[in-house]
Amino acid sequence: MAYQVTARKWRPRRFDQVVGQEHITTTLKNGLLSGRIAQCYLFCGSRGVGKTTTARILAKALNCARRDGADPCNECPSCRTIAEGTSMDVLEIDGASNNKVEDVRELREVVRYAPTEGSHKIYIIDEVHMLSTSAFNALLKTLEEPPPHVVFIFATTEVQQVPDTILSRCQRFNFRRIPAGQIARHLQAIALAEGIGAEEEALFLLAGRADGSLRDAESLFDQVVSFDQERVSSAGVHQVLGLVDRSAHFELIGALAAADASRVLDLIAAVIDGGGEVEEFTQGLVEHLRHLLFAKVQGGAGALDVAEADRARYEQLAGLFAEEDLLRMMRAVLDLAGELPHSLQPRFRAELALVRLARMGRAVEVGQLLARLKALELGPSEGGGGAAQAKGPVPVAPARSAPPATATPAPVSTGSASPSPAAPARLAGPSMLPPIKSAAEPARSAPQAQPAPLAPPTPPPAGGELSLARVEADWEGLVQEVRRSQPPLGIFLQGATLGGLEGRVLRLSFAPADSFACKQVEKNREVVEALGVQRWGQPLRLECVLREGPPPTRQETRQADPTLKSVLDAFDGELV
Repeated sequence: MAYQVTARKWRPRRFDQVVGQEHITTTLKNGLLSGRIAQCYLFCGSRGVGKTTTARILAKALNCARRDGADPCNECPSCRTIAEGTSMDVLEIDGASNNKVEDVRELREVVRYAPTEGSHKIYIIDEVHMLSTSAFNALLKTLEEPPPHVVFIFATTEVQQVPDTILSRCQRFNFRRIPAGQIARHLQAIALAEGIGAEEEALFLLAGRADGSLRDAESLFDQVVSFDQERVSSAGVHQVLGLVDRSAHFELIGALAAADASRVLDLIAAVIDGGGEVEEFTQGLVEHLRHLLFAKVQGGAGALDVAEADRARYEQLAGLFAEEDLLRMMRAVLDLAGELPHSLQPRFRAELALVRLARMGRAVEVGQLLARLKALELGPSEGGGGAAQAKGPVPVAPARSAPPATATPAPVSTGSASPSPAAPARLAGPSMLPPIKSAAEPARSAPQAQPAPLAPPTPPPAGGELSLARVEADWEGLVQEVRRSQPPLGIFLQGATLGGLEGRVLRLSFAPADSFACKQVEKNREVVEALGVQRWGQPLRLECVLREGPPPTRQETRQADPTLKSVLDAFDGELV
């Protein structure tokens, strides 16, 4: 017997042999057993998932004289002629080459004739979406009221191109992409039956390359077996299909975790020198990061469709990153994958993006940074130890993931991509933030620079009203005094502009984007007024107003938040 490719030799002959489509085969089997046969079936789904194979099994079952339950016997003359493609009762039509209205008119003429051997006349039209509009219209009446012995089975990969008038006359079955794990197990069974050794990692590589298509996986299996007829190995798969070794992606992630940009460049050079393509390497990195993100979010890699040895490596690497780090890396690599096909220098573009990922630093809780900033502002004398009261240094070591968020300010980042909106707010900055020294810690080198002393209060005027010039000259000292007693209020007050002094009313104006700060100062104006009495010897009443202008956008409002401004200034960050 002539050689047959694996996809034909191992084509399913019974419903239970169809891989990954149990929801469809169960429905068809129940319909056959109960006699509920539809006049038209529509099988839709991506390539190589079993649409035409299931149509042939259904056609065999409808005309089989010795049916085993709902499955055909595959031994009777009707089953054999259908399998050989010579049956007069089962006609397979290619919709791409028979798409004219004349072809459909000819079909309408022959459907009236009774079957020659079986009980049904079945018409299987593959790629039915290729029929012209006129051909579809000519088929409408026949589909709605066909002869009782006629069954139509349509198959298509582009169901959105099929008119609704056709869809309403069919029973529609959506074929799913087959998971990589099921494809790998099916290839393992074929390899055992053929007496070929196969590595689990190699089979998962073939399944991943097939992208949910069992037929594609079987074709790739044939290609690799032709290279080595004794064993299907991961090295053979990489060599035959030109894939980038998965270990290179694991090493690259380790280099990104260690912020080793030199190692990143060496790995890219090794991949290209070994014959790998930059686009292929980037696509593999996207899948690799997806597995890492899955393992991080799910708390383990047990549900990943990868080899067992790879699951442990994914869990280990996932512990080196926070979720926000993986999200930013995923977005950056996805952008890179989209830009490479149009880039004149794809290698340089990839090196630039990956080195930037290595230097981007790690995510840190904004709540902890705000607490440390407040401790710095209070100082060691008034804050009861100041920095010593903070929660300690927040090392941003790559080998440790950030703890859950304790505050929800807007996310701040210096990376190229922003975290998910649902993720806790974090700040990304340099790869290691300097620890805060306590007041009792001795200086190791040069003495710490002391803050400049505040200007002394202006003595109260000898008589008469307080002038605006005197208030303006001493305003910064008042702001600093407020910040010493109530740091948040002092930050809000710092965004104000002196608008005028009328009698004993001091008008403070705020930009439209600073409406929140304006409200906070208005709410706590008694504190500022009391400090003003101590400083100038005369009571003043504050009046807070917003300057005229267009209403602020949402982004401007976030950027105008004084608390965030102080964080941005202190840690060299930016809003995303």
